This record gives sequence, C-alpha cells and structure tokens, in this order.
Amino acid sequence: MYRIKNQFYLSLIQISVGATFMGFALSVFLVPFKIAPGGVSGLAAVVHYITGIRVSLLIAVINIPIFAAALIYFDKKFLLRSFYGMFVLSTATELMSRIRIPISDTLLACVFGGAIMGVGVAVVLIGGGTTGGTDVAVMIIRKFNPNLSVGTLFAAIDGVIILLAGILLESWETVMYSAASLFISSYVTDTVLEGLKFARLVFIISPKTSEITERIYKEMKRGVTALESHSMYSGRKGRMLLCVIRKRELPRLKLIINSVDPDSFVIVTDAKEIMGKGFETKNI
Repeated sequence: MYRIKNQFYLSLIQISVGATFMGFALSVFLVPFKIAPGGVSGLAAVVHYITGIRVSLLIAVINIPIFAAALIYFDKKFLLRSFYGMFVLSTATELMSRIRIPISDTLLACVFGGAIMGVGVAVVLIGGGTTGGTDVAVMIIRKFNPNLSVGTLFAAIDGVIILLAGILLESWETVMYSAASLFISSYVTDTVLEGLKFARLVFIISPKTSEITERIYKEMKRGVTALESHSMYSGRKGRMLLCVIRKRELPRLKLIINSVDPDSFVIVTDAKEIMGKGFETKNI
C-alpha cells in the first residue's frame, strides 16, 4: 500500500514537472512568436492570436468537452491524471506568461520552444498521464474506429491546426515555423522516452496474467498473446505474456504492470519491424 501511494505521488510530480515545461515553452517561446505547436495548445494559441483571450483559459475551455466525452469510455484514474496534467499546463502557461526573454529570432524560438515542449510531453507520459487534448481526442476517435492509425490521427489533427493558424494569420511562415516546432517536439519526446527505435516487444512473467491482460485490453487497446512457460529452476509452469507496443506507450504499460503485480518479471526489447493491425510496416 505504501509503495502504491509513493508511486501515485511520484506520478503527480512527474506530470507537474512535465506540464510546467510545456507551459514555459508555450508562454516564453511559442505564443509570443506566433508559433502554433499543434494539438489543443496550438488551437488555443490560434484562437488567442485572433481574439486576444488568454491561452491558459482557452486550454481549459477547449479541453472541457473532450474530457466530458472521455468520461464515458475510459479509465477514470488515467483521466484524472490527464485532467490534473491539463490543469497544471493551464496554470503554468498563465504564470509563465509574465516571463520575457531578450531574443527576437523566430527560428531560435521555434527550436528551443519545440525542444522544451518535447521534454515536457515526455516527462508527462513517463508519469502515466497526458495534458488532455489531442491524446484523449485520438483515443475517443479510435474507440469508434480502431483501425485508424494513431500516428495518422495525430498528424491529421496537428496538420489542420497548423494550417488553420497560417490561414487565419495569413502567413505561410507561421505554418512552416509551427510545423518545424512540432517536428522538433515530437523528435525530442521520442528520444527522451525510448530513443530512436520504432516499437517495443514486452515479455511479462507474472501469476496475475489475467488481470494484466484485462488492463492492457481496456486501457491501451493492445493485443496480448499468452505463451506457456516452464521455470527450469523451480519447475513451476505458467503463462508468459507477449505484447507489442509503440514506444510512447511503454511508460503507460509499466504503470499497469506495476500496479497489478510489482514483483512481476518484465523483459523489454526492440521490435524493428512490425506488420499487422495497429502498426504500419517500417524498417529501421
């Protein structure tokens, strides 16, 4: 019980730190230079440029209907962490808006803003949450059409928001800087989380394979395969789970496994080529 409580508080700290980084990147580097980073933050920035309404308030307002819809379908603990992440992001964005840095180069703002945003997103994901917005929206869309690629959905949503920013501000430079910032952010997030590999192959040995499988199906919508196992040392027979996930999903899977069985034996290895439902063929 004590261990679970410590993990909960550690998760909140990680989400707080990550969301603060994101708020810093938004308020100090991206919004002042009219760079829309994609996602709900980018949409909030676009509306801010047009109306003057504060970005921090818009982040919360845009997320309200998304979370309301998500409550129907998803795990409440995950949504609670995500709502907390959104709250910290909104608060940090407001507080950081008072900071001004003495630079006038949009390219520097694009690079540093994207990089800091990427670090923040990675830390939030490591904490087992999100800051709401696009992540939750994509999960809702895939609830109705699970065959849609996660990567394609993210790209489509972010692309529309960036194009919208360019059209409303009548600036193709905004589109290009925003796209560059989003690319840098995604690259840094992936690098912080898992390096450059495409996917992860996870083996899980535990007496609680049924509970772990149920949580993976319910919360991650990923397939799990059970393999018969036989310990040569103890002679004990059981089942070993095999699961292939995207690198962004590994922190979430670790949290699920640890919450069900902290004493489980887990092996994580690279999966360099994936073919099948939920993944695109890709060679590394």
